Amino acid sequence: MKNEKSKAVKVSDVLSENMKLIDEKFKDCPDLIKKQAFLKDNTEVYFIYIDGTINTDVVERDLIRPILNMNYEAVSDKKKLNSIPATGIKFYTDMDSIISDILTGCTAFLADGIEYGFTSAIRNFEKRSITEPEIEKDVRGSHEGFIELMNVNMAILRRKVKNTNLKFKPIVVGDTTNQIVNIVYIEGIADPALVQKLYDKISGIKFDGILAAGYIEQLIVDFPNSLFPQYQLTERPDRATGALLEGRLLILTEGTPGVLILPVTLFSFFKAPDDYNTHWIFGSLIGTLRILSALVAIYFPSIYIALTTFHYYMVPLNLLIPLAESRARVPFSPVVEAFVMEIVIEMLREAAIRLPTYIGASIGVVGGIIIGQAAVQAGIVSELLIIVVAVTAIASFITPVYDMGLTLRTIRFVMMLSTAVFGILGMSCITVLILANLVILESLDQPYFQPIIPFRIKDLKDTIIRVPLKFMKRRPTITHPLDKKRGKGND
Repeated sequence: MKNEKSKAVKVSDVLSENMKLIDEKFKDCPDLIKKQAFLKDNTEVYFIYIDGTINTDVVERDLIRPILNMNYEAVSDKKKLNSIPATGIKFYTDMDSIISDILTGCTAFLADGIEYGFTSAIRNFEKRSITEPEIEKDVRGSHEGFIELMNVNMAILRRKVKNTNLKFKPIVVGDTTNQIVNIVYIEGIADPALVQKLYDKISGIKFDGILAAGYIEQLIVDFPNSLFPQYQLTERPDRATGALLEGRLLILTEGTPGVLILPVTLFSFFKAPDDYNTHWIFGSLIGTLRILSALVAIYFPSIYIALTTFHYYMVPLNLLIPLAESRARVPFSPVVEAFVMEIVIEMLREAAIRLPTYIGASIGVVGGIIIGQAAVQAGIVSELLIIVVAVTAIASFITPVYDMGLTLRTIRFVMMLSTAVFGILGMSCITVLILANLVILESLDQPYFQPIIPFRIKDLKDTIIRVPLKFMKRRPTITHPLDKKRGKGND
């Protein structure tokens, strides 16, 4: 760091030298605006900013006009400059800091004969409106979502947690993009050791640009080769706020609406904000349904392959006869027809996501019906397989977190392939490997399969079954919260 500081170019008292450096740094940058002006005593000054990143009306009113009414003696006095209406004024003696602020949307001021400059943070980036996330629908909860601007996302969290203990710890990442990443936590609840550990992980990232939160996840994750997501990505402020209140940490990334939550457990991916906005019995019922649906999404096609290929004697006779009749017209083995239909369903699913909404809905519904009916009439697949594939697809849609849905879909294909070779034994082996992976997996060095392994009986109240809120008086132990009680007076 000392070498870098020694190479920093100082602001010269000769304005032309400073502007020459600006021109060199911003060569072929037509969006850079260099507004030349003169003070009352004809001292030459420049206002420098990037077009489209500032509010020009406010800059003209609160920055440019007040300064042009000054003379050289006034602009040489930092106290008088601080008295102008412009906000976020920072003084610098090196050009690198000034250029860095210009790139973040600030307006810079340089004057002839003064060996320092200053920047003012009057930003106005184009942004989309706050809308509900498309992939995280909620019935009874909030309908707002994060957007791509860091300051807006910080304001959303600040509005939900009106407490000075809500902290944002900034880090600059991306050797080329120089993006801001903020670690968010509630002081007095979050474990400082976890905050420092996460800070060290992100600070160690050596990459040219972070285009989305998923980049950070892949670069700092503890087990990069595991299929299971170890950090939870969300665009919902209510889910993020709930995580903060449990002592978890957030990662806000400039330029992406996705916010990472960590540490998490496997059961975190089967929870939705709606589960806590309704009666605990309904929340528990839906939670149980999601776990059962995940098992159906993984095992149902493999069970079909195992029974029709190796273990047909396990099928009841009254079901075996119609099954044999339907399969008599199919020229392919159960493995081939199952893989064909599953691949077709995945293609339809991806087509529905990538196409415009009004077309995607038609592709998903009409395409599935037409292809399924045509495949049965052509004798390519059996009627029972169509039911199996349809139920599996519906079950995989119930998972509320997209990343976990991808995991279930991938495991399903691995399970089908293993079952096609070894039957029930292959299915059992893959199940054992999955459980072994869950046992050793960690999220920010915390057990991923908790509260099952290691067993934490007190944390079972918010896994599959959700107990009433009045009994959820303690925060989960996975986060090692400093304040273990939720609310004053709770025992």
